[in-house]
Amino acid sequence: KLKKSWTSHIYAFYSGDVAIEYRDGKLHHVFSCAARSCTHTIARNQQSQDASSTKNLRTHATKCWGEENVKAAAGVKDLPEARRLLKANAGQKNARLTDMFKQHASTGGESFSHDRAYRKLMKTGRPTAYIPSPSTIARDVKVLFQKTRDRLKERFKKTPACISLATDAWTSPNHHAYVAVSGHWEEDGKRINCLLDFVEVPKVSSFSSTPIPQLMIWWPVA
Repeated sequence: KLKKSWTSHIYAFYSGDVAIEYRDGKLHHVFSCAARSCTHTIARNQQSQDASSTKNLRTHATKCWGEENVKAAAGVKDLPEARRLLKANAGQKNARLTDMFKQHASTGGESFSHDRAYRKLMKTGRPTAYIPSPSTIARDVKVLFQKTRDRLKERFKKTPACISLATDAWTSPNHHAYVAVSGHWEEDGKRINCLLDFVEVPKVSSFSSTPIPQLMIWWPVA
């Protein structure tokens, strides 16, 4: 019953499971910080005049999550929505979390799409494990690929050796055809092997559909 009166956005930064403890014979509600790496708790004496005060909760949330995130959470339409967004991005105490709150302020926005079976499997034995959203994974993979490509470009420019290209094509069990392109060269007397690209093609027998032409543009291997 008491939880229904906890409507302040500040509660989003704490676990919804509030412990009840007696300290020196007095009833306390113990709130646990929702941040993945934080084990801090706030005990609120229920037999004092400020039994419903959120001052200490706000102080720690500001210290742990940042003032901008705390202020941004206030713009979300309600506590359940703020808690859902925070849980989906637990541990991200940075500007991205602030932007996420702002995008969902008032209107709520679209919910993150997660496969429930996958989340259940990944969290088995690790209920607090952080699982990024599909959009976050897609973004980070693209950034990582681009940065790796840029580093390899610089490496290719500096090597005096010839770079040999090789392709390998096959059809997976789901009847999708793929082609892998790898680069091979000598560096300091050692053979270096590196996967350059991996793409899906209409059919394995179609050499013209391989990424070799585009690869010659992307990489300085000609």
